[in-house]
Amino acid sequence: MKGLTLTVITHRATGGLNYGETFGNVSTLKKLTLGDNTQLVYISDKALRYSIRTWLRENKNWRLLDGLVANLVNGNLKEKETLDVDSFAKQLIEMYQEFDLFGGLFTNLKTSEGKKAKLSTGDSIKRTSVAKFTYAFALNPYKGDADFLNNIDAFNRYIKHVEDKGEQAIAYTEQHTSHYVYTLTVDLNRIGVWEKEDGSVEDVLPPQEKVKRVSDLLDAIFNLSRGIRARHENLGPIFLIGGIFYAKNPFFVDCIDAKEEEGKLYLNLRKLLDCVALVPEKDNVICGMLSGFFANEEEIRKNLNCKSMAEVLESFKKAVRYSYGSSEV
Repeated sequence: MKGLTLTVITHRATGGLNYGETFGNVSTLKKLTLGDNTQLVYISDKALRYSIRTWLRENKNWRLLDGLVANLVNGNLKEKETLDVDSFAKQLIEMYQEFDLFGGLFTNLKTSEGKKAKLSTGDSIKRTSVAKFTYAFALNPYKGDADFLNNIDAFNRYIKHVEDKGEQAIAYTEQHTSHYVYTLTVDLNRIGVWEKEDGSVEDVLPPQEKVKRVSDLLDAIFNLSRGIRARHENLGPIFLIGGIFYAKNPFFVDCIDAKEEEGKLYLNLRKLLDCVALVPEKDNVICGMLSGFFANEEEIRKNLNCKSMAEVLESFKKAVRYSYGSSEV
């Protein structure tokens, strides 16, 4: 079986996408400092997964882990004193797409009577994520931009009438506008299977359902957006490179070097081509690009045989179907 990997450059976000600590009235963006003291804004992998899970729930009717898991625990403990870990985990994989692809951890499970549930093996039920994301790093460095703002309209209309505030405070919010780049890797071997404590694995889902879940995830990537602070930012790809390979390796994770020049991105094509040359199965590399975003667009298309995003999405879905030996979605 194979691994799927893709590296994405997103549309440009018009404001901050992931905030860290708040100090008083100051909201700071998540960022890292590089060796040259450049500060790089990022969206954490957790924030990416949150936006993707939200999209999948709203658009593909994915079941996310919720309070009803307690009913599953109690159903497995009915007339028993010990929870069968393998049986419970297989039900979670079958019922909850989130648990299957993004994993989960259950410790100190309780019965409906509030007693600690005994487990057939180990002291927890855990599944590591099958779909792994890097941080999404901004292509433009952070240069200290910020907003000074308040909600004076809301304050005048109702806040001052119901809260003990004599005046409205000014808030300081760091801001940043940039395209972002991130990488997704998916271990196709582990979709829809349960890995037991003894190292053996058991298939839980038929190939058609495995195909559907991976295809749903691909749809989420191609239609991703992030709602934050009364804004809805488009994080769909303007450039994407990846494929399905026997080597489960994020080949292009550090291969994107793009800079903004006069309103368009300039992609370091030589660096990317050097990365492509290291891929064992070069014929499986898939590249897609939207028109009008890159200063060296024609050069990129010629050297990487870039297709439209619609064609790339269908190419990935076709490769997924082939990998699972299924012609159905």
